[in-house]
Amino acid sequence: MSSQQEYILVTGGAGYIGSHTVVELVNSGQNVVIVDSLVNSSYDAVARVEFLTQTAIPFFDIDIRDSEKLSEVFKQYKIKGVVHFASLKAVGESTQIPLSYYDNNVNGTISLLNVMKENKVKSIVFSSSATVYGDVTRFGDNSMIPIPENCPSDPTNPYGRSKFMIESILKDIHSSDESNWKVAILRYFNPIGAHPSGLIGEDPLGTPNNLLPYLAQVAIGRREKLSIFGNDYASHDGTPIRDYIHVVDLAKGHIAALGYLAKNTGGLYREWNLGTGKGSTVFDVYHAFSKAVGKELPYEVVARRAGDVLDLTANPARANKELEWKAELSIEQACADLWKWTVQNPTGFKVEGYEWKKFEKVGLENRLHSFTNGPLTIALANRGALIQDLSFNGEHLVNAFDNGEDYKLPTNPYFGTNIGRVANRIANAEFQLNGKTYHLPKNENQNSLHGGSLGFDKVNWLGPIVRKKEGVFTVEFLIVEKDGTNGYPGDLKTIIKYTIDSSSVQLEYEAELINDKVDATIVNLTNHSYFNLSGEPTTDDTDVTLFYDQYMKVDDVSLLPTGDIVKFEGVTVGQPIHLDKDAFFDYCYIVDKDATQIDTRGNELKPVLQATHPRTTTKFVFSTTEPSFQFYTGDGVNTKGFTKRSGFCVEPARFVNAIHFDKWASQVILKKGEKWGGITKYSFSKK
Repeated sequence: MSSQQEYILVTGGAGYIGSHTVVELVNSGQNVVIVDSLVNSSYDAVARVEFLTQTAIPFFDIDIRDSEKLSEVFKQYKIKGVVHFASLKAVGESTQIPLSYYDNNVNGTISLLNVMKENKVKSIVFSSSATVYGDVTRFGDNSMIPIPENCPSDPTNPYGRSKFMIESILKDIHSSDESNWKVAILRYFNPIGAHPSGLIGEDPLGTPNNLLPYLAQVAIGRREKLSIFGNDYASHDGTPIRDYIHVVDLAKGHIAALGYLAKNTGGLYREWNLGTGKGSTVFDVYHAFSKAVGKELPYEVVARRAGDVLDLTANPARANKELEWKAELSIEQACADLWKWTVQNPTGFKVEGYEWKKFEKVGLENRLHSFTNGPLTIALANRGALIQDLSFNGEHLVNAFDNGEDYKLPTNPYFGTNIGRVANRIANAEFQLNGKTYHLPKNENQNSLHGGSLGFDKVNWLGPIVRKKEGVFTVEFLIVEKDGTNGYPGDLKTIIKYTIDSSSVQLEYEAELINDKVDATIVNLTNHSYFNLSGEPTTDDTDVTLFYDQYMKVDDVSLLPTGDIVKFEGVTVGQPIHLDKDAFFDYCYIVDKDATQIDTRGNELKPVLQATHPRTTTKFVFSTTEPSFQFYTGDGVNTKGFTKRSGFCVEPARFVNAIHFDKWASQVILKKGEKWGGITKYSFSKK
């Protein structure tokens, strides 16, 4: 077992309601494991949930009908309860492929319950549906509207019947062991909206089956108009009445149900409706969403849809009283949140020109994310949020391994990765801050190099959040390094944002302390890509132009700064240097010798280095807001597939070992309430 911590297993946690519930579970302090077959969902939702909650969440791509693989998850994690969403869920589709619905939904649940029983886990919250009630107008006297939990069940489609069958199975398994099984049945009405962050929302595969997702696609231009099925019902505007509930309210209902089960010492079987208790017509929702969008959206009224009824409104009194839960968010808020999600993600989780694949043999925590924007392509991996490929007009420009495992080689010279918490060297692997001495791992002689033995380069960053607007990609990765990691004080949240157009890649860093454990820490971030413009295994004969000729003088033995900034002899600003096989560089050049800022993002983005090669066509210009940059010829490279001078490196950053110099220390001391920031840009053109 990986940990003695207790976990909630969420089946279908990558889906619409499942992903929102995982957010609320994590925010309520629960540890979560997700199992999802991704048949009707996307792992991108999980990546965004992790980014949103700043928490890595174990994920398993498993069909719950595979009892053997599912049981392995229970063996690895100490599961204390299950929230069960995994199912096929489209009413119309269920009438076309009923056997698939019964097999997936019913047999999947039987498999899950068998595994739970074998592993002595007997607490489950089941995602059911108001469809189990069927057409409540069959009673003729409106006695069952709003619908109470004791309304007789009579589902009218295979989807609803599969949910009713599962409820019956759960009731039977509870009856077989009444003192131990705890079962919460949550019957949903009409979930709508999205998370207010805009990071997750409903992303239907194919044509949306529900009103608001379809209307959102009309608003964004993906569909021509909304079809309203009938306007001759006995409502105030002639359209059917439904109980629409914000998905965040619905997700919180699961937290309440889990709490209710936990408080009961014995067994339990109980059903609850999750709804608002207030009905809204199709036109009510249409007008609310049009208001959120800021314009009236095209629609047409067509014939009634078979099976539709006038009113399906919940009576949520039982949940209000027993679960101490109540829907609090309005339809207007749901529409505003849905529109925010739609505007920020007009094609859902799928973005044109972007795709990802597994980058390691096991798991999806480290994926390779590829982007194509005209002549420029780039591939980024979760491990270190690193640059694995960078090509312009078909010319590959960086050193990289072709698989995730090789990046773990001890000989890997930090290819393409992002370095932290502190880049470059800290003398004697220690520093003083606010009167306290902090000791760091010594991973380069007696010094700490690039954040220590477990730096930012050796962990999988969360995300990414991928968006594309007006032909430009933005890609954000996040990491939270806990207080004490590698000896550094404070919980530090860091985001790197890549902005990718057709001729450049910009890297923007932002870091901040996120709790009150300490008043300050130290930070210095950079990217450690090795560039090669030659098209050959060596960078010899590259022409490099430096735009600054002051450098930090270092001690020849320790390679640490002496404190002096002097002119670099033999370099003329703006004049190319031909890197023949004997030319050696490994120096920190100074852009601003008086720099004191902790956040340089407001500074001018200055070109600091230009490179070309006579055998290829790409001109590379390196710009930064940072006060210095380390330029070196990679003479120490010796790893799988790469040897000495296979790539040159340019690292923009704060001054080397700045924390040990009073005149430079403010560049790296990040105080509570401040943000560390810096920008670097790689620009490419044909020479």
